[in-house]
Amino acid sequence: MVDPTTRDAGREGRLTPAETRRALWVAAIAWGVFGSAWASMVSGAVFVSFVREKLGASVVMFGLFSSLPFLGVLAQLPGAWWVERFGRRRALFVVTNSANRMVWFLVAALPWVIPTQYPGPRLIALLVLAMVASALGHAGTPAFFSWFADMIPEHVRGRYLGKRAALATSTAVVVSAAMSHVIDRNSSFPVFTVIFCVAAVLGLADIQLFFLVREPPMAARETPWRLHNVIVEPLRSRPFRRYLLYALSEAFMFGFAGAFFWLMGLEGLRIGKFWSNLYVMVLPMVFSALALPLWGSVADRFGSRPLVALGTLMSVVFPVCWMLATPGRHHALLAGAAVVGGLFWAAIQVGDMNMVFALTPRESRSAYLAMLSLASSLGWAVAPALGGVVARSLEPFQVGLWGLKLGNLHFLMMISLVLRVLHAGLVIPRLPDEKAKPTRALVGHLTCWPFRRLAGWFVRTQGA
Repeated sequence: MVDPTTRDAGREGRLTPAETRRALWVAAIAWGVFGSAWASMVSGAVFVSFVREKLGASVVMFGLFSSLPFLGVLAQLPGAWWVERFGRRRALFVVTNSANRMVWFLVAALPWVIPTQYPGPRLIALLVLAMVASALGHAGTPAFFSWFADMIPEHVRGRYLGKRAALATSTAVVVSAAMSHVIDRNSSFPVFTVIFCVAAVLGLADIQLFFLVREPPMAARETPWRLHNVIVEPLRSRPFRRYLLYALSEAFMFGFAGAFFWLMGLEGLRIGKFWSNLYVMVLPMVFSALALPLWGSVADRFGSRPLVALGTLMSVVFPVCWMLATPGRHHALLAGAAVVGGLFWAAIQVGDMNMVFALTPRESRSAYLAMLSLASSLGWAVAPALGGVVARSLEPFQVGLWGLKLGNLHFLMMISLVLRVLHAGLVIPRLPDEKAKPTRALVGHLTCWPFRRLAGWFVRTQGA
């Protein structure tokens, strides 16, 4: 006998329950395994070492590499228009993101195409390729998120996103640790060529898996969709305007010093690629993966705003510990920063994702997501470039304080700390989340949770 729910879903074009389960599995495996591995091999210590050590980029140039590719977000505007005008989400997503991954074959060939005696053209060529890859990836983002939002049943959204992110984080931990070990032992151009080629293949596998998922049709529009609607329609929503301000502020706050933590480890503390990657990326991702499922269920109970508030306040531990670290005393401080940063970054990640889907209506969702990415990428584009300029201007200055020698990168950490506090105090309280409980309720729950678990264990053992 045919389930009437399944029959009606198939008739209306929506995914049946069986198709929904398969789609969620595909989305989890595609990004959780292949996509996360690709991202880990083209970012972090690998990319920093390639740009800074092998290609000889200056601090200012490094800041540009960390910021200018985010301008590719402008490609989301025509991408969103395509989605709303033609409704063909899978085609746009697969074509643009496959091309995005294939750019890394060109990056792999770059050292062999442009000789060593032309360092300037090499850097410019890499920057252009990075911006092209960014634009291609952003062009397909509205299509994917609009399609992806239709896959996830609302009642399991928080738990599913938490588990998917945990899988992706676990993959990134393993791949990042392996890559940092490899380039610590051998950082020659052939090694980077192999890494980028393998990354491109894994990235293509991530995208091609989505051919296994059927695309449900989008709701028909009564009025013609024009390019200016991508900007005008989302801005009419006052709650969404508040979230745009939050996204811009969050990106600027984290982006100002984010890429420079690797420089602090590699050049300030001189702890090497492996330890720098371990404390900046690997350990935070380990504890983020452990915490994501917990935060997913907490978000369903307390709302998103208290999660991002608590996560942002606790994130100040990261720059504080890095400022206090010295070449002879750093392991305990950086490990503590990584643990706390990972646990509470997971809270921000879950809260952000939940708010994205809650504040973007099914109709015109791609336009809302394009504007959100534009706001966020604007912060990520401006902040690292500004951070690089500040770091360059402060290079001659060194200050002694409580036995510490503070240089230009330390001052970046201080500014980052102040930005986090201002973001938590001025921006987060204005977030639109009507169902959110007070942050103090979340803190009370987290404080009492271990004792409740201990009491439950004691009762069970006594009963036995």
